[in-house]
Amino acid sequence: MSARAVAVASGFYTHKRGDFLKIFHVSDNSKGYLKKHLQPTHLRNYYVDLAACNRASNIEWVCREKEESRSTCECVTRMADKHAVDALVVGSFGRKGEKLDVLGTVSDFSLRTSHSSVVIVRSTGPVWDRRRGCRFLFATDGSHASAVAFVVLIKYFYKPNDSITVLKVTNTITPEEQLSMKQFSDYMSTHGIPAYFGRTMLREISVNALTVPEVILDAIHDLSIDVVVLGVSGYGKKKLGSVSEEISVRASCTSIVIKDSREVNNSRYRTAGVSTLAAEINGFKGAAKSGSEATSLGNGDGKGK
Repeated sequence: MSARAVAVASGFYTHKRGDFLKIFHVSDNSKGYLKKHLQPTHLRNYYVDLAACNRASNIEWVCREKEESRSTCECVTRMADKHAVDALVVGSFGRKGEKLDVLGTVSDFSLRTSHSSVVIVRSTGPVWDRRRGCRFLFATDGSHASAVAFVVLIKYFYKPNDSITVLKVTNTITPEEQLSMKQFSDYMSTHGIPAYFGRTMLREISVNALTVPEVILDAIHDLSIDVVVLGVSGYGKKKLGSVSEEISVRASCTSIVIKDSREVNNSRYRTAGVSTLAAEINGFKGAAKSGSEATSLGNGDGKGK
């Protein structure tokens, strides 16, 4: 799967744009039983050569030791943030097999809280021929997050000869819905994408009483899609959002889950504020229990301590 992920990442690579391809590896010295071909030195030579064979240049191997207090997934996402990567390409099939949980059991919520968008490569997904072009399916719900994702798709992932189908799932197809889809057509036309390479479609959810993810999955199958693209917003229980995660797990093709970096920053700011407040309150309670005379979080001048 790592080899397939390198091939997919190389397919998105554009040398004229000044792209860099960074290959991340988290090494765990506690696993002394790994065979020689799984050691970092061998992996470095193998995957750097593989990326070069896929016509990628500006290749950098980045290897870090796994920190005891962090998961493998968190180590990878921290590396992605440190190197300011735009897209983190990962395989969903590990040595223990492909799981129903997105990216297997090693994944955690750091996938959502990191800045980089996530490209999930499936074992059943095609590695498309760039001479033919890649068939993208962009699923939108009309939200701000999906608008950001569409701009990122056009700017970073689309190449000449690629085709894009914009899909919106709705309860009822109305003139307003059709007008909203025209905005995508106009945007693609403005950016030089011919009409036969960029089209839009509406599908009703009530046709076969399916859920939104099931309608999108049916479209992926019907159109022989290579890559499905979705935007994500909000922070629920799912690592990559409820709809995005279900599609990423069930789709047979590669999935791209695009984040709005500003939303990630805002979430981190709010989380940091809550954590700071909790620490101050806990510290205040501890001081009160020890007989301290402190009775307020303020110091009398309207400013917090």
